[in-house]
Amino acid sequence: MKMNSLRKQEGATLIIGLFMLILMTVMAIATYNMGKGNLQAVGNMQFRTETQRVAERTLETVISTADAVTTTVVYPETSDGYKVKVEPSLVQGFVKKNNTLDLSNPGEVGCSLGAAQTFGIVGSSTGNSLCALTLYNVKVTAEDTRTKAKVVLDQGVAIQVPADTICSKVAC
Repeated sequence: MKMNSLRKQEGATLIIGLFMLILMTVMAIATYNMGKGNLQAVGNMQFRTETQRVAERTLETVISTADAVTTTVVYPETSDGYKVKVEPSLVQGFVKKNNTLDLSNPGEVGCSLGAAQTFGIVGSSTGNSLCALTLYNVKVTAEDTRTKAKVVLDQGVAIQVPADTICSKVAC
């Protein structure tokens, strides 16, 4: 009688063993996929951070040169695979009045020099100086061509420019 009951259980052990093996394989595959997804997320974050640094570095370069702030520039793809586009847009601008200049400031001394004599000309006595204050919104778009990571930065920039450069854009 004992032999008969043992023979009935031999197949059940094999089926339970196979089921456990399949379950462990599924768990191993799920663990691998979760780890791979986390690694991809960290890699994407690193690519975005590197692209943001390129955009910030370009923005700092543009801000340090007043002429570069006023014109759209598309930088060609660099050797490390980044394309950068700088798009400034004039938000506000006005010509400074002569009576508001601080002549002790070396940056404003040139604003009062070289004013033309306009006596007797109707509408010419505006009191304007040779300088204008402008506020630009500088939009920098950087893209990593290898990973397709893309970053867009918007930065407000206030700069002093010669008055004749903005007279075509605002009332002088």
